Amino acid sequence: MKGASPIFTKRFESYVWIRPEGRGTLLESPIIKGLVEGSAADGVSNFVIDLEACPGMDSTFMGMLAGLGIGFRKNKEGEISIVGTTEKTKSSLKELGLQHLMVIEPTEGVWLGEIDDIRGKLVLFNQEREVDREAHILECHEDLCTADEDNLSRFRTVLEMLGSDIAPKASSHQKDSD
Repeated sequence: MKGASPIFTKRFESYVWIRPEGRGTLLESPIIKGLVEGSAADGVSNFVIDLEACPGMDSTFMGMLAGLGIGFRKNKEGEISIVGTTEKTKSSLKELGLQHLMVIEPTEGVWLGEIDDIRGKLVLFNQEREVDREAHILECHEDLCTADEDNLSRFRTVLEMLGSDIAPKASSHQKDSD
């Protein structure tokens, strides 16, 4: 997608490693979502999202991660591991409840101890992808609310603006008149 930060990736024997370089935003999220969904369709069920070079994430990016985690939980197949977090990015993920959908900074994995070597093998992913940006943003924010219902109050305005059916409606204090 035009304007997106570079995303590096490589498929290894039992997992796909994905590394966005730059902020994780609504521009990168559909690219990563498509990469994960395409790889899952090809039989890959384990993904490592490396945030070491990602200094921050917007809510759409975190909603994309939530949606992927929800999908894996629903299908009872696959796992997402998040590595390379800073205190800020880890706190953001946990504040929105994503630790219930994926493993943040795992202590187990076939790739532990090989992270630097893996990062050296990554290749730039072809990011040409057209997407309905508004629909993607809506889906990501609805997924955040599915991940943790406390997020409904955080993202109510976004959900309402985009016409979500799950947006809590403001209560009406007016009485119906006949």
